[in-house]
Amino acid sequence: MEQDLNYLNSEEAAKILGVNVSSIKRWTDQGRLECIQTAGGHRKFLMSHLAHFLAQNEKKAAKANVFDIASEKDLEVSFLIFKRDFNQLADLLLEKARKSERDAVYKILSGLYLSQYPLYHIYDNLITPVLHRIGQLWSDNDLSIIDEHIATHTLREGVNRLQSIIQIPEEKTEKALCLNLSTEMHEFALQLVENTLQFRGFYTHLSGQMTPLLQIEQNIKDIEPERIYISSTYIMNHGLAQTEVDYIFNLSEKYGIRVFIGGQGWDQLKHDHAVVEKRLFTYEEIYLS
Repeated sequence: MEQDLNYLNSEEAAKILGVNVSSIKRWTDQGRLECIQTAGGHRKFLMSHLAHFLAQNEKKAAKANVFDIASEKDLEVSFLIFKRDFNQLADLLLEKARKSERDAVYKILSGLYLSQYPLYHIYDNLITPVLHRIGQLWSDNDLSIIDEHIATHTLREGVNRLQSIIQIPEEKTEKALCLNLSTEMHEFALQLVENTLQFRGFYTHLSGQMTPLLQIEQNIKDIEPERIYISSTYIMNHGLAQTEVDYIFNLSEKYGIRVFIGGQGWDQLKHDHAVVEKRLFTYEEIYLS
C-alpha cells in the first residue's frame, strides 16, 4: 500500500471494518463512508476515512478487524489489541522498533486507535513504557547509541503516521505553547504532549529542542497562549536550566499564563511558583488538565 499513497480498495476496507464489500458500497453511496472515486469509478479509501467512519459509528467499531489480516502475525496483533494486552504489545512494538520495521509499528498504533483507544492511553500504556525500556537497554549497555536512535526514530515515525488519521476537533478551545529547556536533547516527549493537546482541541505551538528560552518573550506576545507546557527529561546544565525556568515563570506571571510541567528533569529544579498549576506525570493527565 505504501506505493499507492496508502489507498485501500473496497475489499481491503471491508476486511478492516469486518463487513462485506456490498456494505462498503452502500455506505459510500449513502455518504456515510467517505471515499475517493477514480476516473474509472473505483472507490479508494484512506485510513482517515475509516477512522472517521468508526468514530461516527460505535457499533461498527465494535466488530471492526481494524486492519487487513494478511498473515498469522497480523492475527496475533489483532488478538492482542482485542485482549487489551499492552504488555505483550509493548514486547512486540519494541521488537519491531529495534528492527526498524516501520509498517509493523504503524499497524500496531493505528490498530489501537481504530479500536477506539484514546490517543493518551496509547501514549501512556504503550509508547512511554517502550521508550523507557529502550533507555534502560542503552543504560545497561545492551543497546548501542546507534541502535537506540534507530528504535526511537522508528517509534517517532509511527507516531507521525498515526497523526494522519487522528480526528482533531475543528473548533479550537485554547492556545498552548509547548517548550523544552534549551539544553534538552529529547523532543519526542514534548511532541507527544503537543499531539495530546491537539487531540483535545487546542491550537498548539511547539518550540522543539535547543530553543534559547531567554529570547522567547516576543514569541509569547505574538502567540498570546493561555497555557505553557514545559517538558524536561534530563538536565545537562542545572544553572542555565534553573535560570530559564525562573524566567519563563516570571513571564507567565506577567502575561497571565497558566503553566504545566512534566518530565523527570523537574526532580532537580525548583518549581514552587504560583503560576505552576500542576506537575503532570501521564498523558491522560495532560488531556484532562
